[in-house]
Amino acid sequence: MKKSALLLSVSTVIVSLALVLNCGDKNESSSESAAPAPSAVSAELSPELTKGKEIFMQNCASCHGEKGAGDGAAAASLNPKPRNYKAPASQWKNGPTEAGVLKTLNNGIAGTPMVAYKFLGDENLKHLAKYVVYLNQN
Repeated sequence: MKKSALLLSVSTVIVSLALVLNCGDKNESSSESAAPAPSAVSAELSPELTKGKEIFMQNCASCHGEKGAGDGAAAASLNPKPRNYKAPASQWKNGPTEAGVLKTLNNGIAGTPMVAYKFLGDENLKHLAKYVVYLNQN
C-alpha cells in the first residue's frame, strides 16, 4: 500500500515538473515569421470594434457568417437569405452606414428573419453597428 502511494506521488511530481518546464515563453524564431494569430488580428482593432466583434460573433455570425458574407450556419434555412455585407449599398434596406445599421438593429426588417436587437442596449448596438460597417468596408 505504501509502495503504490509512493509511486503515485513520484509520478505526480514528474508530470508536474514536466508541465512546468514546458510552459512559459518560448523564444522561437519560427513564430515570428508565421501569420498572426486570430487574437493578434483582433488586437489591431480599436476597443469599440473589438467589442462590436464580440457582440457580432455572439448574436449575428450564425446567420451572417463570421466575415459577414451571409453564409452562417443558419443561413441555409432562412428566406430571404441574410445580408452579405459586401453587397452594394443599393441592396441594403437602410444603407451600409452606422445610422442605417442602427435603424436595422433597433427595428428589424419586416417580412424577413432580421429581428430587432434593442435588448442589447444602445451602447452595444453602437459598437455592433460600427463593426458591421467595418466588415462592409474591409
